[in-house]
Amino acid sequence: MWFNWNHLRNTEELAKRKRQNGIKLYFKHMYVGFREAGKQLFMAIASIIHAIFPPLFDFKLLDVVIDQTISLHKYLPDHPSWKRLKDELKKNN
Repeated sequence: MWFNWNHLRNTEELAKRKRQNGIKLYFKHMYVGFREAGKQLFMAIASIIHAIFPPLFDFKLLDVVIDQTISLHKYLPDHPSWKRLKDELKKNN
């Protein structure tokens, strides 16, 4: 689903957090969104540079992706999408 009026409350439930004031919840979500967008913007620029100059960044970009994934998992440990990732990792081992 690309649009969900209850997204903030759903996020709160999946993160197993106590019910918060809607405004506080909104700004916390906005902070996390901007933080993750900044990481993605960095990754986009660094990936373009790496595509042109392969020796730059070595495998550090992969480390950034893994660190970001771990951070998101800690923030939303019960999101159903994690099962898909876990299944894919098991399948490839």
